[in-house]
Amino acid sequence: MKKLLYLALGGMILLATGCNNDDITIDTDTSINEVAVSVSLQNLFSSYDFVDTYHNITQIQERYRTFHSEAGKYIHIRTLFYNSNGNLVDSIVDYSSTTNTLNKTINLSEGKYTVVSILNFADGEDYELSRWYLCDKEKLSTAFIKPYNRGILWSIMSYDSKTITVEKGKTTTVSLNPSPVGALCYGFFQDFQYKNEATYPTIGDNDIRQIAIYSRSVADGYYLDPNAVDKYIYFDDPGYSGWYFLSNRIIPEDFASSKDYGYFRTDLISYFYILNPSSDLCFGCKVDGATGFFPYGENHYTIQDGKTYLAYWDWFKVGEPYFGIANNNHWNTYSTKSRSEGFEDMFELDLNSNLKSDIKEIKN
Repeated sequence: MKKLLYLALGGMILLATGCNNDDITIDTDTSINEVAVSVSLQNLFSSYDFVDTYHNITQIQERYRTFHSEAGKYIHIRTLFYNSNGNLVDSIVDYSSTTNTLNKTINLSEGKYTVVSILNFADGEDYELSRWYLCDKEKLSTAFIKPYNRGILWSIMSYDSKTITVEKGKTTTVSLNPSPVGALCYGFFQDFQYKNEATYPTIGDNDIRQIAIYSRSVADGYYLDPNAVDKYIYFDDPGYSGWYFLSNRIIPEDFASSKDYGYFRTDLISYFYILNPSSDLCFGCKVDGATGFFPYGENHYTIQDGKTYLAYWDWFKVGEPYFGIANNNHWNTYSTKSRSEGFEDMFELDLNSNLKSDIKEIKN
């Protein structure tokens, strides 16, 4: 009887030991699963190029090419690795003062991964100084990036993603070539210091206190998941009837040589970034004593990634203000009808219900 009892106990001990061993993996393979990562920086700003000979503006790229010496900027490079469950398992973060290709190596466990790489400008070698914030990064399904300030030319961003399979004991290579997402726009506002052509070249207060370009459903975030149904995050639901500022609101003091004046004394060039794939865009003014903006020239546009657009509004010219790709061709098509009166005749239009909607102020 005792012998049978000892045999039973021995069997239970062996059974218990076997269950524990099922939960323990002993890997005697000491080989390294190396991943060689190559990230090209060439396309961060390569396509943002134009020549505006009318205004003697040439090659925005020249501003970008000298970013490391004149502007004190860096290219912020972030490469993130998500496993097959969509969890962030590793990342590479670096800063560069040139557009030379970044080459790094890391070690990953065998398996499938989604690799995401993002380029943007930073004001220094610190993630807090980046022009774009990375949010909810732990899961690929929730990770997104958003701009710190859309109102300047340093707000551009490029993106790329790849899927790789890491095999045990082998070196896996992955090459990423982030390309621009969104467009750059420069706004040129001309002759706003005059009430009408009769006052040229004298200066008169035309009662304008702010100028802006605004839009419907402004995008302010971009999902990193390459399989996301909609890659864009909007301030509100797409199709919402409200309007949001796309550019900074420009005031007289923003114009050169106007510090001592209460009106727009000289012409102004400003920049802003457009993340939206499409945009209902409107020019507008706020006049002295008004509580809101008067809209002018609403149109729907399909925004092409990596292109540079011109938003041009000449106070002396009546018709649709020009918005389009900056290719120096618009001067032949923009209306040249003279203004015979002051501000009033420009806004003698029937505002539809959408344009009557309140313009929502969004911090840039």
